[in-house]
Amino acid sequence: TLFRSIPKVTPEFTRHIEMRWAFGYMPFSGKGGREMGGWMKFREAPETMTDAHIVALVDAWPPALLPHLKGPAPASSLSWALEIVHPRPAMKPDDWLLYRATIDQAGAGYGHTHAGIWTPAGELVALSRQTVTVFG
Repeated sequence: TLFRSIPKVTPEFTRHIEMRWAFGYMPFSGKGGREMGGWMKFREAPETMTDAHIVALVDAWPPALLPHLKGPAPASSLSWALEIVHPRPAMKPDDWLLYRATIDQAGAGYGHTHAGIWTPAGELVALSRQTVTVFG
């Protein structure tokens, strides 16, 4: 399923990223679940894939808690750590990268998640850890 940026809901930069939902439920579906993710790449591939490009790709994904909500609500990262593997595995700027996020714990407006990002060959690119607040 293609995930489209939504004006005034998703960050502006996400329009530059193509995302294919592969598992879990869409944000604001009210269906919950502990995992979500799919494939991502830039709509226009950069000349080379830098660490900054990887940060943008990972940051484009909505928090894994949002499929639990039945409608849009404000949410914010309370903390976010992203570890990019070095040396980075070989990848082309137009490769689809896999993003898979898991909710470790959620309740009372807070959620703790972790995610991994992999190349099409299954090599780890980065690890993400995030604490999210949801106001709704």
